[in-house]
Amino acid sequence: MNALMLSIVIPAYNEEFHIKACLDAIALQTVAPKEVFVVDNNSTDTTVKIASKYSFVKILREKQQGQVFAQRIGFNAAKSDILGRIDADTLLPPDWVEKVIKEFESDSYLVAVTGDAEPYDIPLKEIAEIVFRVYHVYGSRWIAGHPMLWGANCAIRRSAWLKIDNLMAYRYNFWEDYEMSFLLAPLGRIKFLPSLIVSCSFRSAHKSLLAQIEYHFRAVRTFWLYAHPLRTIIFFLVRSTMVLIFPFAMLDRTIRWFQGSNR
Repeated sequence: MNALMLSIVIPAYNEEFHIKACLDAIALQTVAPKEVFVVDNNSTDTTVKIASKYSFVKILREKQQGQVFAQRIGFNAAKSDILGRIDADTLLPPDWVEKVIKEFESDSYLVAVTGDAEPYDIPLKEIAEIVFRVYHVYGSRWIAGHPMLWGANCAIRRSAWLKIDNLMAYRYNFWEDYEMSFLLAPLGRIKFLPSLIVSCSFRSAHKSLLAQIEYHFRAVRTFWLYAHPLRTIIFFLVRSTMVLIFPFAMLDRTIRWFQGSNR
């Protein structure tokens, strides 16, 4: 059997402060990806200019605003067996591509993998990691009945993507990674790999309370469309408790401000 190949897709909107580090990490992979697509989603900064300096990067453009639309352009352009999906602020460990390919090669029933996160830009790092694991890794998995993909660190089999592409709702106010999870689960195994850890920005934690509520309500909408109503209600109730964590986000933002002002 021929070795599997992997392409990486990175949706990007005004990511000039993150895209270089992201691509530098890809350049250091022990196994190089076959393709790397940066999908410009109407950036008005120097994101495209920076990404264009990397010889292995292919620039695509998507005018319809939203990660789900940019992701689709990249996935449909890719020709590899495996479609890697990360964010522009994701920093991959050197063995990420190698590890993902090995997982797919060892399990023909596997349709998708996802992994863990280590934030690099917030002072209260340990608390953020606990919140991520409690609410996403374990909470969402328990409620949905299967692991849920995280768009900053996941990969799916291309043959599986081709089966769900036209089933996606393609709504900007959904979580596209959760939507893919619901559609992929009946097709095979989704696997959470604790050792598949990436560094990433948790900048969204510093948004206003209203912005946080709106963002997480997108996940509730996604559950409502694909999950049993009881599972959706439980998910809503569990996610609602995240409002109790907001004071920690405010504290983290304050600490970060003081750290910046003292430099």
